[in-house]
Amino acid sequence: MARKTKKAVALLLTSALAVTALAGCNGGGEEPVPAPVQTSTPIETKVEKIDLKAPEVVKYIKDTMASEAKDGRIVLKVWCSSDDMDFEKSRAEEFKTLFGDSRYELKIGFSEKGEDKAGTAVIENPKKAADVFSFPDDQLSSLSKNGAIASVALYYEGNVKDENTADSLEVSTLNNELKAYPKTSDNGYFLYYDKRVYTDESVLDNMDEMIKVAKENGKNVYLELGGPWYTTGFFFTAGCEIKFENGKQTAKLANEKGLAAARAMCHIAESQDQGFVGNPGAMGGNAFVAQGFDEGTLAAAVIGTWCGPAIKKAIGVDNVGAAKLPKVLMDGEYKQLESFGGYKLLGVSVYSEYPFSAQTLAYFFSSEDSQKARYETRGLLPTNKALGEDPEIKKDPAFKALEDQKPFAHAQGTSVGSVYWGAGVGDVGGKAVDKHGQRTDEELMEQLQGIEANMKA
Repeated sequence: MARKTKKAVALLLTSALAVTALAGCNGGGEEPVPAPVQTSTPIETKVEKIDLKAPEVVKYIKDTMASEAKDGRIVLKVWCSSDDMDFEKSRAEEFKTLFGDSRYELKIGFSEKGEDKAGTAVIENPKKAADVFSFPDDQLSSLSKNGAIASVALYYEGNVKDENTADSLEVSTLNNELKAYPKTSDNGYFLYYDKRVYTDESVLDNMDEMIKVAKENGKNVYLELGGPWYTTGFFFTAGCEIKFENGKQTAKLANEKGLAAARAMCHIAESQDQGFVGNPGAMGGNAFVAQGFDEGTLAAAVIGTWCGPAIKKAIGVDNVGAAKLPKVLMDGEYKQLESFGGYKLLGVSVYSEYPFSAQTLAYFFSSEDSQKARYETRGLLPTNKALGEDPEIKKDPAFKALEDQKPFAHAQGTSVGSVYWGAGVGDVGGKAVDKHGQRTDEELMEQLQGIEANMKA
C-alpha cells in the first residue's frame, strides 16, 4: 500500500475512533450517555482510489479492522427489508470470506427493518441502531440533521464518487459532504404487463383502455390507490405544489388541482373488481402482484423492479413487458401519470463501535460486484455507472421503463418528508376504492383540507 494511502487511513481512524469523555450522571441516576465514536466532520486528506480485492488493500483493511476489534471480536448489525434479507446475508458471507482474520471473530447479524422505517428508527434511538442500514434518499436530510449518520469514510469516498452516477451521488450528498453509499437506482415505479394480453402497445398509453382490455380477458390492472407513495403521482400530475425544503413540508392539495387528482382516482376506482384492483388487502402489494400474475388474475401492475423476478417466474421472461405509466383521465383530458423516483442508499451509524469495519461493510454492499449480484438475484437496478452500460441490464424492459418514466418522476428527497407519509394522503384513493369511486366533491375537499391540517399539526 502506498505511504499516502496509509497516512490517510490513519487520519481517518484517528478521527473515527476518537471518543469524547463520558457525560456526568444526572440527578436521576441514569447511566452517562457516551458521545458518538464517529465524527461527522470530514477528514481533509483524501486517499487514492483502491481495488477492494487487491492483496495489499485486503491486508491493510484486515489490519485496520483488527485494530478496532474488542476482546478479539467485531460484531456488526445490519438492518434491511425482509425481501432483501436472504440476499444481504449471502453478501455478508462473502464479506466474511474476504475480510475474516485469525486475529478477530467477525460476526454480522441481521434484523428486519423496512427502508421506509429505517431512518425514523435510527433517529428515535441512534445508540441502538444498526451499524449499517438501508434507507430511501428522502430520509437522508433528517438523518443528517439529527446527527445519526456518519459521513462516508474518505478511504472509500474516491471509489464511491468514481463508480456511481451523478444523480445517485447528488441525493447521497448534503452540504458538499458525501453522507451515504448509493445502492440501487430504482426507488420508483412503472408498469409491468403481460405481453400476451396487451398485444397492441398503444393501449398501454391509456389507463381506461388498459382496464377495458383486462376486463375483456377476465383479468385486472393493479394500482395501489390506498398508499401515499402511489397516489401522490396523481397530485403531481394535477400540478399540486409538493416539496420538502429545509425540513419544511409544503403540500397544497386542498384546491382545484388537488380535487382534480382526487376525481381522477375516483374515476379509476369505479372499475374496482371490473378490470381494476386498487387494494391488495392484508397480503400487501408485492405478494399480491406475484400471486396475481402466477394465478392469471392480473394483466398489468404498477409496481417496481423488486417484483420483476417474481413476475418473470410467474409468466415467463418472454411474456414480461414494462413501460412508463399510462395516461389517466383528469379534468376531461388524458394526462401522463407522474410518480416518485429515487434511490436506495446505505448508511453507517455515527454510534457504531466498529466504525471502519462498518464503513467497509457498507462499501462492500454497494460495490460493483454487490450491485451486479443484487440485480441478478433481486432484479434491482444499479447506480454503478459501469453496470448501467451492461448489455444484459440495458435490455431488461424495466431499465427502459424507468428511463422513459424519469421525465415524469419527482425526486422523493426534495418532495416529501416524514410528516407527509402520516398525513392521510393515501386515504384519498383508499376511500375511493372502498366506495367504488362514488364520492362527492364536498367529501373529497373536506378530506384534502384534513390532510393539510395534519401536516401543520
